[in-house]
Order: sequence, then C-alpha cells, then structure tokens
Amino acid sequence: MGNKKDINLLPEEYRFASSRPSSDKRKDDGGIKEVGNSIKGLMDIISSKVSSLQNEKVKGFNSNTTKSLKNNISESISQNSEKPSGLPYSLKRARLRNLEDILNLSKKDLVVSSKFNYVYCTDFGKVVIIDKDSQGQPKTVTIKEADNISVKTIKFHNAHPFLYPKYDESSLPEQIIYMDKNEIWYLADSEAIIVTFKNDTPDVLKISLANLKQNNNLKVVLNYIGCHKFLYQNKKLQTILLEERKIKTEDIIRVQDHYALYKEGNDSYRVLLFDELKNISNEFTLTELPNVNEEAWDVLFTNDIFQYVQENGYSFSNFRQDNDYIEYWQNIGSKSVCVMRCKI
Repeated sequence: MGNKKDINLLPEEYRFASSRPSSDKRKDDGGIKEVGNSIKGLMDIISSKVSSLQNEKVKGFNSNTTKSLKNNISESISQNSEKPSGLPYSLKRARLRNLEDILNLSKKDLVVSSKFNYVYCTDFGKVVIIDKDSQGQPKTVTIKEADNISVKTIKFHNAHPFLYPKYDESSLPEQIIYMDKNEIWYLADSEAIIVTFKNDTPDVLKISLANLKQNNNLKVVLNYIGCHKFLYQNKKLQTILLEERKIKTEDIIRVQDHYALYKEGNDSYRVLLFDELKNISNEFTLTELPNVNEEAWDVLFTNDIFQYVQENGYSFSNFRQDNDYIEYWQNIGSKSVCVMRCKI
C-alpha cells in the first residue's frame, strides 16, 4: 500500500485545514490551530478509517475495497513512471525514507499519500500525519500513540531529519547554518540566533557578529558562535577568559570544560587546563599547534597528557594523527619508533 496516491480517507475540511500551505505566520498558525482544536476528533477519524481499511485488507471480506486498492496502485505505478528523476527527486525520496526510519515507520504503514500530507498507521495503532509545505517537502509531523498526541517541526540537514518541538519561526532568519537534535543556528547579516530546546521550550540566544572580521568564512563564524554559546552557558569560564584574561571571543580557537585554546599573539597560542571545579590547573604556550583534528586536541589537552609530556620531554607540536589514534614518534638510534599512542 506504500505507493498509493490521493487515497483520501480524511473529510475534506480536515484534510485541507491540516495541510494548507501559507506565506505568513498568521495563516500558518491558523491551519495548525484548526487542527489543534479538533486534533482528537481528527485522529479518531483517521484511526477508525485506517483500522477498518486494514481489517478489510487482512481478512479479505470486502472485494470491492480490494479492487479499488488495486486500481489505485495501478494508477500510482502509471503515474510514478512519469515522475521527475534526478538529484532533487532523489533527495526528496531520501528525506522521506530517513524520516520514516526515525519515526519507526515502513512503506507498508502508509495509507494516504496526497499533495498535502502522508498518513501512516502501524499495526500497533500509532497514527502519524506528515504535512508538506508548498514545495511538497515534509514540514510538520503529528504523532498519536494511545492517548498521547504530539506535534513536531521537521528540519533537514541535507537528507538527515531533525524533529523539534513546535515553535514560532516568523521572526527568525531563513538561513540555517547548523543543527543537531537539541538546537538550531540561524544566520542573519550581522547576527546569529541560536534556538535551544529544553523540555520542549525554546530558549533563544542572540549573538552579534559585528566585531567578527572574517564573517564571510563559515568555519570562522561557526567557531565564533560555538565559543560564544559555550561561555554563555559556563559563567565561570566566561569570567576567567573574557573578564580576567581579557581575551577576545574571536581569538578563542576552542574551549571545552577541561581546557581553552586561544591566540596569544601573532605567532603563539596559549592553552589553559582546568580542573573539575573549572580552576586553572596548568597552562603553557605553543608556537605550533599539533597536526591533529579538534577532537584529538580534546584528548591531548588534558592534565594527564600534559604531565606525561612534561615528564618525558615531549613536544605537543610533534604529535600526529593516524585515523582514530594520536601518535608520538621518536628517533631511537637509526630507527623512528612510536613511543606513545592513544585513542581519540
């Protein structure tokens, strides 16, 4: 049944209210509000009709329904042969398949496929409605399990979907530069906006980019935002770095709970190591950064590694990376020997 098209089990007033695309917040929220006001009845109607349809299919009691379904499938196959191909269509299909995966759905659960939405019903009675935007892309998902109903906003990074609590996007910039399961980063001309979700409630942090020199370099922008957000959430480290040390945020290369790495001058870097109470336990200067990735820095710049390096007279700049390992090689006699190796 996963390939049926326009098998409209919903009453028309519900179907259009739940899916009508709009260009402004009022219209968009209006559609959602209409569904919200009648969501219980809507889900009950879907569950009842889907359950009836599935029972007829399994038991084979209604030959007319079976014939109708076959006709719809044949029509869908015919229409599918005329569907557009290429990268945009492939990406759209990949997005839907990945969305089905994270919602624990399969093609056989699909009972309605229209230009406005997809409706799924699993063998365990879970009902899922995926509403589409004006481009036909998944926009929101409504999930009913037992007596619990939730509505989520759908966002994609390439083909990977993220589900967020429903929130107001009307005042946010269009460009998204980063997202994970807990937050989204929006970018405007001179400002970044981070929306973080805690207990389904959005928390908004605005970060000015006016003083950032390389604001056209995405990697620099992402690092600047990440450092700013980290220090906003860690007041003690914010005090140490920004107030006591007078370090500019744009000079911070990386900051984690146990260390901070920042530019100390044109040709040097400073590393501060913190203990469990966020006090400075060790610090040192580097003229060259280790030739490893940032995740490897997180392993190298710890108090334990620092002590080992100090005791053995090693140099941080001589560490190298081998896939998921950090290595330190030394010339012993006529041979080069790996004297230290640890997993990232």
